[in-house]
Amino acid sequence: MGASLVAISPQLEEFNRKLVKEKRLKLKLLSDPGNQVARKFSLVFKFPEDLRKLYLSFGANLEKYNGDDSWTLPMPARFVIDQSGVIRSADVNADYTIRPEPEETVKVLRCLKETATGAQRIDFESSLRSPERFGKADACCQPEAR
Repeated sequence: MGASLVAISPQLEEFNRKLVKEKRLKLKLLSDPGNQVARKFSLVFKFPEDLRKLYLSFGANLEKYNGDDSWTLPMPARFVIDQSGVIRSADVNADYTIRPEPEETVKVLRCLKETATGAQRIDFESSLRSPERFGKADACCQPEAR
């Protein structure tokens, strides 16, 4: 589809490499030390003390894996960015168990491809202005009002 899949994690590069190898991931997994990129997108949250203790009880030591003592993580997010660097679709949810379905991402990519070939125009701006449509792939392919 002419797209690249990239994941960004606050984990240190050594842990990202290990994860890619263990899980046989076929994507680029980039490191975001200190959540610098996530912070620019207002995605960072700080763990409360009780949640820190719970994570540590499971052996999930963010200080070790992320290389800092901030106890911050990014909210899961999916951005589709066109070749001009414009965000064409965004999906963010504070509940880490709610993630966009891969089919939604594929639909957004198809819409972008159709637009690039002139097959259909996409009104991304109106889908971003409507909160109920924010991040929904099926909202991106609305005919543009003239």
